[in-house]
Amino acid sequence: MNKNQSLLVVDDERNMRESLKTVLESRGYQVDTVESAEEGLKAVEASGYFMVITDARLEGMSGYDFLRETHERWPDLPVLMITAYATPKLAVEAIQTGAIDYLSKPFEPEELLHSVNRCSERHELIRQNEKLKARLPFGFQLDDIIGNCNSLRNCAK
Repeated sequence: MNKNQSLLVVDDERNMRESLKTVLESRGYQVDTVESAEEGLKAVEASGYFMVITDARLEGMSGYDFLRETHERWPDLPVLMITAYATPKLAVEAIQTGAIDYLSKPFEPEELLHSVNRCSERHELIRQNEKLKARLPFGFQLDDIIGNCNSLRNCAK
């Protein structure tokens, strides 16, 4: 797992932003913080974050609207939703809208780290997959191995 990955925290509560930053930086992550969804969208557009953590309730644009907008513009960017006002209905809505996970405040640092580590591992696997795909000969497909094999064609007859 590449711990030098950067992520963004969007939360209108300064203490929460600083707490998340402290916990995540202690584990080697690079963390940027902003206090509004509008700032978050600008930051995501300008940087290569591997994930975003956002509060559900923000001043101005809500965390759900931020999630929706982020998912539309960057569908492969994982977004973790956190909230102090958790309900099963809101959790389902967040996941259906595109959140990778949903944590209810207060949560233990281990819960947060588990979710972030999963996203980090996913990001690393996607990156490795893209590198391997780039090394494949142009036009190569797995079907070329299986589908055009004479022995298998004879078995299929």
